[in-house]
Amino acid sequence: MRVLFLSPVVPWPLHSGGRIRTYELLRGLTQTDPRPQVHLHCVLDPEPQQEPRFEPESLVHAFQEHTRSAAPLTLRLNSPPPVRWFHSDSLRRFLNDDARWEDWDLVHLDELLLLPYLPPELPLPLVVHHHKLDVDHAEALGQKGSICSRWRQLEQAACARTQHHIVCGHEDAQRLAERHEHIRPHVVPCGADTHKFQPDGRQPVAGRLLFLGSLDYEPNIRALEGFVPQLHAARARDPRLHLQIVGARPDSRILNLLGDGIELEQNVPDVRPFLGAAEALVAPLEVGGGSRIKICEALAAGCPVLASPCAAEGLDLVPGEHLIVVSDSNGWPDALVGLIQAPATARATALEGRERICAQHHWPDLAARLAAAWGRCLQNPTEKPVPP
Repeated sequence: MRVLFLSPVVPWPLHSGGRIRTYELLRGLTQTDPRPQVHLHCVLDPEPQQEPRFEPESLVHAFQEHTRSAAPLTLRLNSPPPVRWFHSDSLRRFLNDDARWEDWDLVHLDELLLLPYLPPELPLPLVVHHHKLDVDHAEALGQKGSICSRWRQLEQAACARTQHHIVCGHEDAQRLAERHEHIRPHVVPCGADTHKFQPDGRQPVAGRLLFLGSLDYEPNIRALEGFVPQLHAARARDPRLHLQIVGARPDSRILNLLGDGIELEQNVPDVRPFLGAAEALVAPLEVGGGSRIKICEALAAGCPVLASPCAAEGLDLVPGEHLIVVSDSNGWPDALVGLIQAPATARATALEGRERICAQHHWPDLAARLAAAWGRCLQNPTEKPVPP
C-alpha cells in the first residue's frame, strides 16, 4: 500500500499533541506487516527547528517539505484562519500540477484544513484524519459565526468527497456521523509509548499536582484559568497542595496565574521526571482536544489522573477504575483533598490505568488500526466503511 500522507506541519519536535499523534502513528506503521509505503509531504514551520533534527528516513519511505507562503485573497476571505496560516504555494503546485498520482494508491489528509489544496478531481481514494472536530472546537471556543460557518462548509465538502474519515474517539465519530449520515468514521484513539513511559519507582512529592500541555493553546489556558480558583479553595483545606505547570510558550494569561502554590517549568526536554514526582496529573479541560495523549502518558507512567469528562473523552478508560473523573467543575476541591488524603488508592487506580493503556492505547496497535482503515478504504473506496 502506497500512501501520499499530507500534513500541515512537520511532526517534530514533539511539543504538541497533534505532532505527537502523527509522529507515533507513523512510527507505529513501520512495525505493521505489511508495512505501508508512506510518502510524507508537510508544510514547513517557519520557526527554526530545535535539535535533535527530524529524521524522516526512520519513519517514512519519502519525505518532502513545502515552505509556507501568503494565502491568496480568495482563500483569506473564505477559509478559517488555520487554512491561511498553513498555506503553501509549493504544496498547492505539487498537488495540482506536479503530483505523480500513479505513484500512490491512497491519499491521507492529516488535517481537514488541507482540503482546499486538493485538486477538484482527485484520482485516488481519500481518507481525512480529524485530530479534533474543528466545527465543534470553534463553536466551543465561542469563535465568530463566520469562522464556524467556514469550518462547517469545509467539513461538508470533506464528507461529500469521501466517506472515509479517521477520528480520535467514539464520541467524535457519533457527532460526525449524526451530521453526515452517509459516513461511518473509523476510530483510532490516542495512545502512549508504553515502553518509554513506565513507573520509575520514585516517591512523589506530597501534594504536587501536574498540568502538562502547550501553554499558548486556548483550551489549555481556559482550563487553567478555571482550575486555579478551585485549587486555591482546596489549598485552604490542605496547604500541601500545589500545582506545577509544565509546557512551552506560556501565554501572558498563564504567567498571571503563577505564585501562591503555582509554579511554571518551561521547555523541559523530558516530562517523565515530572510525572514521577507528581501526586497526580490534572486535566481540567472544558473544551475538547489537547489533553488525551498526556492522560495516556501519565497513566502509562503510573501517575494518577484527575480529569474532567471532556478531557477523558475518546479513551477506553473507566472512571473510578482507571482514573478519577471530576464531573462537576466545582467538585475539584473535594477531589484534590481526597487525593492527598488517600494517595495509595490513587496510585492503585493509576496502575490499573496503565494496564488498560498497554492493552488498548499502545501506539503500534493504534497504527495497525489506521493501516486497516486505509485497507478498507482501498477495498471499498466509495462505500460505507465498516466500524472497528
